Amino acid sequence: MKNLLDFVLVNKYYRMNDGRLEEEAHRWNIRSYGNSNGTIERQIIIDALLKKDNANNSRYAIIISVIAIFISIVSL
Repeated sequence: MKNLLDFVLVNKYYRMNDGRLEEEAHRWNIRSYGNSNGTIERQIIIDALLKKDNANNSRYAIIISVIAIFISIVSL
């Protein structure tokens, strides 16, 4: 259940450590997130990941469909 909530909610990015966040940035080809100190700018990566997630809202349609099917089966 926790994994499903992480999939739906965006707070998963804020809970990631820097290494995992950097892996996600690399996975989705997000660039220019480093600063002059050699560390990463978390907010730049998180903003880009949120934009990516919002561009693909089909996951919400899938979840709504699954809930509707479940309600239909239960009501029988």
